[in-house]
Amino acid sequence: MSGLRHPLGWSPWLCLIWLIIHTGCAGYRLGMQPDEALKDHSIKVTRIANQTKEPGLAEALSFALRQQIQRDGSFALETHDPGDIRLEATLLDWSRNKLTLNPQDILTIRDFEIVLRARVRAIKQTNQRVILDDIFLGSSISRAELDLAEAERRVIPLVAEDIARQVIDRLSSPSWEVSAQD
Repeated sequence: MSGLRHPLGWSPWLCLIWLIIHTGCAGYRLGMQPDEALKDHSIKVTRIANQTKEPGLAEALSFALRQQIQRDGSFALETHDPGDIRLEATLLDWSRNKLTLNPQDILTIRDFEIVLRARVRAIKQTNQRVILDDIFLGSSISRAELDLAEAERRVIPLVAEDIARQVIDRLSSPSWEVSAQD
């Protein structure tokens, strides 16, 4: 006689292990969660003012902000109604900085950095309270293979995406205070 055995063998232990594995992390949520006071808010991205002489930057930043709002998931993107938060941006300046020159032709830029500076304001629509007003810098480095203008066109969306990521991260961060009655 080998002692007391359950008539089903190992099945009670397997059921217990299965329960532990499948319910152990049931309440866990991946990533940073938005501030509870802002959890159900929507953001309306308004027209972006371009004070630089470079065309296409405002459209690139507008697209990047909308894309980042949807990617982050902390806020809903409002496209028709005014939204709970109005996001305004002004592109202040843009620069292309040469990093390295072509060794065969010292007048030709090989690697460069694009830097874009933008002032972004987030305004609560209900009481017109400014909840974010800051200047953000976006930058990206690229190599100009043959055509410098084409290389710039490839880099501009990356620079705009860098600014958009900073803005939405700052807005969805629970570090700033918003009262529940807003």
